[in-house]
Amino acid sequence: MSKILHIYRSDWLKMCHTPSVLVLVLGLIFLPSAYAWINIKALWDPYSHTSGIKVAVINEDQGAKIQGKTIHVGDEVINKLKHNRKLGWEFVDRETGEEGLKEGSYYASILIPKNFSTDISSILKNHPHKPELKFAVNEKINSITPKVATSGATTITTEIRQAFVKMVGRALFTEFNKVGLELKQDMPLFLRTKKQINQLEDALPQIKKMGQEAILLEKKLPEIKAKGQKVILLESRLSDIDRAGDAILKVEDKLPLIHEAGDQIMAIQNKVDSMDRAAGLVNQVSGNLSEISEALNEEIRRLQQITESNQEIIGNQQELESQYSELQDIKNEIQSVNQGLDQRLTNAASMLQSTSQFIKQDLPTMEQKIHHAAYFVRNDLPKFEQDVRRASDLVRTKLPQVEQVIKKAANFARNDLPTFEKDVHTASNKINQFSNKVNLNDVINMLIHNPQTQSDFLSNPIKMKTERVFPIPNYGSAMSPFYTVLALWVGATILISTLPTRLEDQKHLYTPRQIYLGRLLSFLSIGLAQAAVVSLGDIFLIKTYIVNKGLFFLLCLLSSLVFTTITYTLCSLFGNIGKGLSVIILVLQISASSGTFPVSMTPSFFQTLSPFLPFTYAISMVRESVGGIVAHIVVQDVLILLVYFIVSLSIALIYKGFRGRFIERS
Repeated sequence: MSKILHIYRSDWLKMCHTPSVLVLVLGLIFLPSAYAWINIKALWDPYSHTSGIKVAVINEDQGAKIQGKTIHVGDEVINKLKHNRKLGWEFVDRETGEEGLKEGSYYASILIPKNFSTDISSILKNHPHKPELKFAVNEKINSITPKVATSGATTITTEIRQAFVKMVGRALFTEFNKVGLELKQDMPLFLRTKKQINQLEDALPQIKKMGQEAILLEKKLPEIKAKGQKVILLESRLSDIDRAGDAILKVEDKLPLIHEAGDQIMAIQNKVDSMDRAAGLVNQVSGNLSEISEALNEEIRRLQQITESNQEIIGNQQELESQYSELQDIKNEIQSVNQGLDQRLTNAASMLQSTSQFIKQDLPTMEQKIHHAAYFVRNDLPKFEQDVRRASDLVRTKLPQVEQVIKKAANFARNDLPTFEKDVHTASNKINQFSNKVNLNDVINMLIHNPQTQSDFLSNPIKMKTERVFPIPNYGSAMSPFYTVLALWVGATILISTLPTRLEDQKHLYTPRQIYLGRLLSFLSIGLAQAAVVSLGDIFLIKTYIVNKGLFFLLCLLSSLVFTTITYTLCSLFGNIGKGLSVIILVLQISASSGTFPVSMTPSFFQTLSPFLPFTYAISMVRESVGGIVAHIVVQDVLILLVYFIVSLSIALIYKGFRGRFIERS
């Protein structure tokens, strides 16, 4: 151990007594720090100076007309860009913009074509055409600038899109608001319609029944037409009815005479018995005449017997025969009269009997009917005639139309009523389902809003609330772990490239292990000095944002300890090849350690290599002290780096041990 310390002291004594070496060592201590500080400060806040990136803006938009109003979207874009400081917008013509882009005067150019407003307004047409902004970027000038310029162009597109959405949204929500107000106004009508459709559905059985009645009525149309003709015929007989009415009135006027005649008939009927007695007398006279006639006849026959002897008797006989003949004529005349009288008396008696019965029984009823008929003629007949004429006029003028309506109703009942019934049921079901599923008041409340507020929301519907976990105020501080750790590896690489790792021991006073460890202490001292300078400079000189400054300082010392051990071991074991390996490892670690970009964005080779590089864990643990500490990450990274330290040291000591025994045997 004393020899190891002796080598360490000897190195420092030589450096202190050799000014050039001392200056070199001091330079080696501060040079890596300068590398870190310059890069961190250069990238302190680059995104706040993007206004220096010149972008040519070329506006050729000719505008468009919408509903008689002229719009110039290109001019609106230009006005917005004039207030946008994110990039250095310069408004030029096409020739200047294209030439400046090629020559590098502009990093990018944006061309607003002449049909830009026309294409935007095509949203109102059946086949809209999306407007295009022509963005060109010169990627030769710088690798980062195209991304920044592209981001600026995307910002323009976003602003135009938001403005367009806001404009369209305002128009839409204005219409929605109008529709909502109209819907609110028509809500009672909708409710009435719903009620009426439901009532119509309830009335469908009755409508169906009426349809069947219309079909039956259609079948009865010939009968109805025949009765209509009878009404017309009745109208033509109204004059006869009027004459009959006049006759009834006359009969009513003659009723007193009829009563008087009835009284006389009743009186005549009372005298029928006297007439019967007269007829009996006539019969009796006729009988007597028959007896007389028989007696005369007997006397004549007797005289005939004696006529032959007596002329005087013959004369008497002739006189008797003459009297008998006269008597016979009288008898015949009396019989004839009696027969006619009997027939007439019989007829008169029958007639008087029926007339008397009519007067006693039927005349009062008939008289009452005559009065009713006369009352009808005087009071109701004119109205009846008017109704008949009106009905007749309806038959002539309206019956064809009624017939047509009945036929249409019947056809509807036969052909359309089933479909109508189905449609009514469907409409009722849909309206009821709609009412059950959708609350129209909610729809109205949803439609009725402030169009301005709604369009503002639609143009920017999401408000991102950024919560900064482990916030770092500037880009330079965020990059300080990478550049600080990189400076430490660069410092270690410069050390092994500048200072010798081998000791001239011609007298073989030290073993290879002692030389390795003694010289390692010298390199570690310089490396720790480098770490102290760069970390303290980050904290106090450039004032990098660091959450835990003490831990940052210690982790930088640990990183330098590990890096110096690794590079020193490589150079000690392999000489110049080890120096080259240190540089190669440096190059690989810059790309595969997640120092600038996440390793997941790199090719798979670097993603596979990243877990095996000490840079990965050194940057990770230093980043914890800068942004915010997660304890287990720090512990894990420290332990892994200690593994690198122990492995490097162990390999070197084992190798140096074998080499020492080989030298002793030699």
